[in-house]
Amino acid sequence: MSESSIDLRALPHGLRRIVKHLGVEQTIAVLTEQQGQMFYIPEKPTENHEVVKVFGKAFVQELINANVGSSYQIPMLHKVLMQIRNQQICEALDTKACNIQQLVKRFKITRQQVSSIYSAYQDERAHETQLNLSL
Repeated sequence: MSESSIDLRALPHGLRRIVKHLGVEQTIAVLTEQQGQMFYIPEKPTENHEVVKVFGKAFVQELINANVGSSYQIPMLHKVLMQIRNQQICEALDTKACNIQQLVKRFKITRQQVSSIYSAYQDERAHETQLNLSL
């Protein structure tokens, strides 16, 4: 999966930062290795801190600037992959690249799950449209 094929809006907010600093492939590697782990965020990070070794100093500094607190928990990979899958389902249905049955086979989920994913996406999009119109 290429960098440009992932809509960062589909990812959890904290993960967007990681992808921005590490790229998609490295982020997946880090999530695979570190998922669910809690990292201490030092006030003055150095190269010796574990979080800096894993993510780099620029990322840690961004966390400090964003006031995330003294710790940071790495998201679980399966949650991220589900969000990416859901994005792909919605994109395929929007562009009519696939029908529901093809998506059922591709992702090995039920028709009901595909319909629920797409319905939630449409509801969110309608809500965003209403917000934009009210501005």
